[in-house]
Amino acid sequence: MALTVSGGTDSNAINLPQVSVQICAPGTSTCQTIDNVLLDTGSTGIRIASAALGASLRAALPQETVNGTPLDACQQFLDGYTWGTMRVADVTLGPKSAASQPLQIVGDPSAGTVPAACTDNGTLDAENTPAELGTNGVIGVASFLQDCGAACAQSAVSATYYACPSGGQCQSTAVPIAMQAQNIVANFAQDNNGVVLSLPAISSAGQGVTVGTLYFGVGTQANNAMTGATVLKTDRRTLRVSASYKNASFPDSFLDSGSNFFFLNDSTIAQCSKDGALKGFYCPANPLALSASFATAAGSASDQSFAVASAQSLFTNNPGMVAVDNIAVATNATSAIDFGLPFFYGKLVAVLNEGQSALGQPGPFTALAPR
Repeated sequence: MALTVSGGTDSNAINLPQVSVQICAPGTSTCQTIDNVLLDTGSTGIRIASAALGASLRAALPQETVNGTPLDACQQFLDGYTWGTMRVADVTLGPKSAASQPLQIVGDPSAGTVPAACTDNGTLDAENTPAELGTNGVIGVASFLQDCGAACAQSAVSATYYACPSGGQCQSTAVPIAMQAQNIVANFAQDNNGVVLSLPAISSAGQGVTVGTLYFGVGTQANNAMTGATVLKTDRRTLRVSASYKNASFPDSFLDSGSNFFFLNDSTIAQCSKDGALKGFYCPANPLALSASFATAAGSASDQSFAVASAQSLFTNNPGMVAVDNIAVATNATSAIDFGLPFFYGKLVAVLNEGQSALGQPGPFTALAPR
């Protein structure tokens, strides 16, 4: 299906890879197609903004309960959190469908009061509306089959699932695996072992709306075969990959389509102004050709090139751009580089689900191939 990089719900964002998803009340024709939903390889589960749903459909989606108590959910991202009810819907992505899928309705007015743990005691920003998210929701297609899995099934885990009695205080609770937010692709009848993202190479000056393709399955059909793929060595517990950059090791790195930029710790690159909208962005005097070396499942190393240009120049010279492959933000992280959507342009990027095998290797893993 089409994977479109655009400016999101307010047309002001950049590097948002989005799809359209159809949500239906289970077993009925009460349906709605939601556009501008972020495709995120860094999380698992479907999260749709309540404000993007019609009132009749929202009311028709059954809410999950634990021991008779309504179930709410928290999801923490790098820059914020979502909070809302857990409901059930039939879900269609392009040509694929799965019935009775648990999903989070973000910002649902009927949800309980947000627990302090969900907000990390007020340090995370709320992302519960289309305006706050920049999109109408998130479809997480990371390699995990659920967003929390066995850990949340065995005991209550803070900042994940909560039993929220009407008029009472929400309490952290254990939740059966089948009731957790699911990797929707894993529940399709076919081509369900993962996804391949394909985005074209783009101008170094940035460009407008850019269309690529989301393939369902990895190595299951001719069009998702990943010819010449390099499988990255992937930690099964954390899904992190190991990268070396400028003779330093970053063993907890990751490829995340849900991150708008590269997030990189490099004190040798000049930053933009310390104040204002570009605070924290890199602004080298001239574009930099860089590379990182990834550990592979085969035991060798794979060198991958990328670039960082001045964020100020990019925004000034092309204010209408929504796709950009060379913009980066400074971080204090000493063990991880976040290879965000800029890294995805001009490549095939595969995400294989846990418990599956493809390309001669067991999952979970991330793999790269020429486009």
